[in-house]
Amino acid sequence: MTTKEVNEMISGYSLVSHHLVMNEHLNPNHNIFGGQLLAWLDMDVYMHAANLVKYTKMATHSMNKIYFRNPALLGDFIQIYANVLEIKKSSIVASGIALTHDPATGNRKIIIQCEITYVVLDENGKISRSFNPPPL
Repeated sequence: MTTKEVNEMISGYSLVSHHLVMNEHLNPNHNIFGGQLLAWLDMDVYMHAANLVKYTKMATHSMNKIYFRNPALLGDFIQIYANVLEIKKSSIVASGIALTHDPATGNRKIIIQCEITYVVLDENGKISRSFNPPPL
């Protein structure tokens, strides 16, 4: 996938964070651990969704459609993009994409993409059935 194609794919997404791949993020094959990417996506996409709907009492319900596209290596700059796909009465569905970005060349490569569902919690920590976010 070319950088132009990557740019088209993330059109409509918001850049939500940056990370640097360091030694502690690597598996024995010297690629980033998939779980590290999933953790970054979960946290960063959550923060984007929470800011968008102005509500923070949410918990991760599921991560679906997880596609690992390319490895990330030591020293890679990672950018996380997020897009809220759907807001329901008890959940929010969002999409996250992590890609490498070379600041010197502008080249980009998709590392992973996934869909995350967050359930909305009430004041007692139970799933809310009447979430009413402000208009987007």
